[in-house]
Amino acid sequence: MVKTSARILLLFLFLIALSLRGSALNGKNSEIILSDSATVSLLTCSPGDELYSIFGHSAIRVTDPLKNLDLVFNYGTFDFSDPNFYPNFVKGHLNYILSVSYYKDFEQEYLYERRWIYEQKLNIDNREKQYLLDSLLINYRPENRYYPYDFFADNCATRIRNIFVETIPRKITFDYSTFEKGQSFRQLLMPYLTQKPWAKLGINLLLGLPADKMASPWEYMYLPDPLLGAFQHASFLSDSVKQPFAQQPKVLLKGKVFSDKFIWGSPLQLFFVVLMIAAFISYQDVKRGVKNLWFDRTLLILTGLLGILFTFLWVGTAHRVMVWNFNLLWANPLNLIAVFLLSVKRCELWINWYAKINLAILLVVLIAWPFLPQALPWVIYPIVLALTLRMFFIANLHR
Repeated sequence: MVKTSARILLLFLFLIALSLRGSALNGKNSEIILSDSATVSLLTCSPGDELYSIFGHSAIRVTDPLKNLDLVFNYGTFDFSDPNFYPNFVKGHLNYILSVSYYKDFEQEYLYERRWIYEQKLNIDNREKQYLLDSLLINYRPENRYYPYDFFADNCATRIRNIFVETIPRKITFDYSTFEKGQSFRQLLMPYLTQKPWAKLGINLLLGLPADKMASPWEYMYLPDPLLGAFQHASFLSDSVKQPFAQQPKVLLKGKVFSDKFIWGSPLQLFFVVLMIAAFISYQDVKRGVKNLWFDRTLLILTGLLGILFTFLWVGTAHRVMVWNFNLLWANPLNLIAVFLLSVKRCELWINWYAKINLAILLVVLIAWPFLPQALPWVIYPIVLALTLRMFFIANLHR
């Protein structure tokens, strides 16, 4: 479980980013004057198989056939060549980059991954198109193209939302009636993780209390699909007449359709087995008076390591979405100390009190599970039950 969670952590932090491509503007004049034939579009890419692409992607397309121009502005890239890439990556200080590529180059990756690309052409006038392009080119300057990535507040989708709202002189009115209200940031992620139970578990464990804040409809647009929906139902108000902001989405590239088949080997199945083992060992302890400390040590080591990971992400990094993690109530870093003292005779009193206090906390967590301010994943309930059961026996073993 620890190995899987560590892998989930590394992949999760990449999220919806794509590796940095060569720029389509290299060596070209950055001042581009659009013709009357130019169009500006929102591109929405479907989720992919890899975890970094599981939530989809958004980009801006600017085309001008008279200027032989077809560019994609992509806020979801980062630079592997940065000498501080890995330290910044771990600490949560990784800067993302606005990159520019030709549409055909952009499309190739999605063609290879068999992902859908949808295009929404925007009903903006030529002046607004030029304003938008000029703003994008200013953002693309070397001194401006880098920005501190924030999964919920500042990413490839929110940057696009903001630049349209801030650059276009006319006020864009969003109609949120199609959104399901009252969703937290965490809840908005869950539909994308249905067919990836281990990824779902890892992300739910790593996200702290901020993920359970109720998102406003404006904040829903941190994900590409809600951004598409918001643009689709947005409008301009001109002389008391509503004018659609965007055209209906058009399929540029067809991808594969994911199935909803049942997945074997899910975390819940494995954790129920662990609970059954804990129950059987506890029965053996009562019946034969056997001390099965190997199982207790395994549980304590695994949960202790997870606790260290959660604590490090909270206090040792700048990942704001991973602070105040209530999973520390059951994944206690002190479990690693308890492992080494479990068989030390002179530490029996300390172990006894530690087990009793831990048992009390675990019981409160199990009872208060549905009412905690952070949504703990129900899939780990059997693990917490197993840990609670073994804490009871450890407490009684050292009376």
